[in-house]
Amino acid sequence: MINIMLVGFGATIGAFIRNELTLQQAKIKVDFPVITLLINIIGALFLGIFTAQIHNGAILLLLGTGFCGGFTTFGTFNMELSQLWFQHRLGSCLLYFILTYIFGILGFIIGIHI
Repeated sequence: MINIMLVGFGATIGAFIRNELTLQQAKIKVDFPVITLLINIIGALFLGIFTAQIHNGAILLLLGTGFCGGFTTFGTFNMELSQLWFQHRLGSCLLYFILTYIFGILGFIIGIHI
């Protein structure tokens, strides 16, 4: 039961912070999902750091599974990706896809080595 509570608490905090950051997208006046891209890259970096540095299973559940899981967003990424596709913005769609995965993986690797 405690594990479920740790993941839930971490996810709540992560989702709250993601939502607050996502609200900034409209303010930057860029027609590209920059905020979601940055959130997912930063989340991957944090996950790498947590994975390498935290050896306590409960804390890793709180921060890795919970916080990073709530902070990053595969659903929003796919929704924005499909919007670009259906708007026939194929270059932006491909760029978003590639940047998310390449920099997400690089962020995780960098995080492990910090």
